[in-house]
Amino acid sequence: MKKEVRKEEQKQQGITLVALVITIVIIIILATITINMAFGDNGLIKQAELARDLASNSTTYEEESMANLTAYMNEMMGEEVSTAKTLVQAFKDGEIEAGDYVNYKPSEVKSVTVGTDKTGYTNSKGMSNGTDQTFTTDMNTTWQVLGLSEDGQHLLLTSGSPIKKDGEDPYLVLQGAESYLYCVDTLNEIAGIYNNTTLADETRSMTIKDIENVLGGVTVEYPTEGNPNTGKVYFNLDASKNQIGTVTSYPSYTFDSNDYSPESAVQNPPQNATEGTKVNANFYYFMYDYTSYPKLGINISQKAYNMLFAGTTSSDNYAKSYWLASIGVRSGGNIAYFGTGRVNNSIVFLCDYYDIFSSHGAWNAVGFAVRPVVVLKPNINVNQLQVIEDQTEEAWSTVGGQTYGSGNIGS
Repeated sequence: MKKEVRKEEQKQQGITLVALVITIVIIIILATITINMAFGDNGLIKQAELARDLASNSTTYEEESMANLTAYMNEMMGEEVSTAKTLVQAFKDGEIEAGDYVNYKPSEVKSVTVGTDKTGYTNSKGMSNGTDQTFTTDMNTTWQVLGLSEDGQHLLLTSGSPIKKDGEDPYLVLQGAESYLYCVDTLNEIAGIYNNTTLADETRSMTIKDIENVLGGVTVEYPTEGNPNTGKVYFNLDASKNQIGTVTSYPSYTFDSNDYSPESAVQNPPQNATEGTKVNANFYYFMYDYTSYPKLGINISQKAYNMLFAGTTSSDNYAKSYWLASIGVRSGGNIAYFGTGRVNNSIVFLCDYYDIFSSHGAWNAVGFAVRPVVVLKPNINVNQLQVIEDQTEEAWSTVGGQTYGSGNIGS
């Protein structure tokens, strides 16, 4: 009996040991399988890395697929992506010049009306057309190449002649402190009706810097405090610094208790400027003489000169005259003058004689034309805009500078 019991116990111990060995073997097998599944050539980690790579490349793949699809559709529709030279490059290569006419057209006919709140115009002469001034797109306006933008990335165009206001009187009238404060926005808003959303990034008013850029740059040295009448204006290429214009006499002006600043003058009622405050003066003008300036190193083409300064026809004695979206302050020592830039005959002004407001409260209402500038998109090519040969201009006088009234605050 005892022997049988002992045998049974030994048998059970043997089964337990075998089960343990089998269990360990199974665990080892399972661990091996798990490791292979995780770290093998086709394991989970490799699959995860592959999924990561596929995800990171999906955007590029989709973009390439879309580009291929677009190219295929263009080919099926008979349209090919243009590889023509851009207008910017054509200008740099000398194939297009400043003054060349091109077949630019605005997107649509639009109108814009500017009121007395922005122009300050109060119908000083009692004219029948009132104080609101409206401009409407003229699709027959011609367009010329002005040059490159300051960053060299855009080709600029300008209207062959300044644009007209609706009605018998073609000029934009600016009057007093309001017009000084808002003239840049007003001029840009008017010029904007000539925009083409497909071809242009923007259409704005011409500025004094646009003209300086065509001429190769102008350097202005202003007088310093205590040294009046020491400023100079000269072309950048003129090493001798021969003066070609006039600079403000004094570098600044300090308001007294009876003065008005443009900001204080537009308050209702007008308020005097804060006594002792100072405004910096930045007035200057320069003359362009086509026959005299080549000796100074400035030699733009006859086409470019005619575009900016000459009359609309050979028999027209008046030069192109128009506002510039640039503002200036002139200090004469005992008074400050605030004005808008303009071109008048062959002189480019920033403020001065046709000033529209002064610190003594005097104002003028003056009319000049408006000159838009189109800033073309960088990728516009020679197939989208072509040069037009033998283009002619409508003959109309743009002398401008007409005075519509004058007065003082409170009168």
